[in-house]
Amino acid sequence: MKEPIQQNGHEVSIVIYDSPLPPRYLRFSKKFLKTLFIVVPLFIGLIFISLLIFGLASRVKEAPAPTMPDSFSDEEAKLLALEGEIKSLKMSNQQLQDKLSGQGTLPDSNQEEPFLMGIKKPYGMQNLMTQNKVSLDQFDLIQDSKKTTLKFQIISTNPETKVTGHVLVFMASDNGLMLYPAAANSSIAGGVKFSMGEPFSVSRLRPTNAEFSHGLTGQSVRFIVYIFSREGDLLLIKETESYKVGAK
Repeated sequence: MKEPIQQNGHEVSIVIYDSPLPPRYLRFSKKFLKTLFIVVPLFIGLIFISLLIFGLASRVKEAPAPTMPDSFSDEEAKLLALEGEIKSLKMSNQQLQDKLSGQGTLPDSNQEEPFLMGIKKPYGMQNLMTQNKVSLDQFDLIQDSKKTTLKFQIISTNPETKVTGHVLVFMASDNGLMLYPAAANSSIAGGVKFSMGEPFSVSRLRPTNAEFSHGLTGQSVRFIVYIFSREGDLLLIKETESYKVGAK
């Protein structure tokens, strides 16, 4: 068998002619050439990519955090308000369920509170006066030839808990019996619904002006204030002192 004229070696020879100088022979290892033309470019490329990524990362850190538009905060506030309403409705629903599951006790309307006979008591109405959720203060009677106004403050005994409900005010005088709000007067004969009272909501103080479109006659007048919860439970009965008609 004939051996090939040229055999694969581990070196590469390069002849450089630089006339009139004699030619020069340069020999390079194949491993060196592979390193020079393959490994070195790859290494340089990796260094360039690393520097590029590092520079982008530093810019991202220095960039300000994106801010959401103001409309997002408004939507968030609406969601929080809706969640609060849902929570309040759930609590009211639970209170109604508890009330319907058993009857509470009420004052004897024939002996202690005769004006309760004129109020339609809803099913499951409970007497919660012993819980002292609200109180009344700062009574002031303003008398006029055409109307009478009783001013007072509804006070929540626990500022951390909001109390909502209805307030009814009876005025007993020589003119007869009148009721505030005025729209409830037409229902006295058949029974007044607690929900016909003036709605209120109080966390601390809540001023109330009970106006009666009638001038006072006779010697004296007194007022009986009834406060019911939003569910119709009795929270407070307060009878004022007797006021002298015409006195300032």
